Amino acid sequence: MKKIIFLSVCLLILLSGCKEKMPEPESFAFTKKAEAANHENKDLSIKHMVQGNQVYIECIVPNVTFTSSKKGAEKGKIVVRSNTGNLYKEYHTAAFVVKNLPKGVHLLNVEIVGKNNKPLGMKKQFYVTIQ
Repeated sequence: MKKIIFLSVCLLILLSGCKEKMPEPESFAFTKKAEAANHENKDLSIKHMVQGNQVYIECIVPNVTFTSSKKGAEKGKIVVRSNTGNLYKEYHTAAFVVKNLPKGVHLLNVEIVGKNNKPLGMKKQFYVTIQ
């Protein structure tokens, strides 16, 4: 009887330790996270993931909204440029997909702009490789 209780307690302790940090699935984990290098860009955080010829990008920008429903925040949009792939796109959401990039290495410039395309001083650059 003591042996069964002891084994039950050990099994309970072992199983309770496995639930704290669950691993993320590899296929949906963001491969890189761009962090701000200087003080003025600390508020902008960008995550991106490459799948095939598409790049999934998520921008976290405090105090800037990309929709008209949030009050008190500045209205903005995201401009993505690539000098290497002749790309220029504008997005009005915080998460978006850049599609149909040709094979090769691309330098993507992501900039947050406000009304009348006025720069808000938040921009990042990162390389992506399409295979």
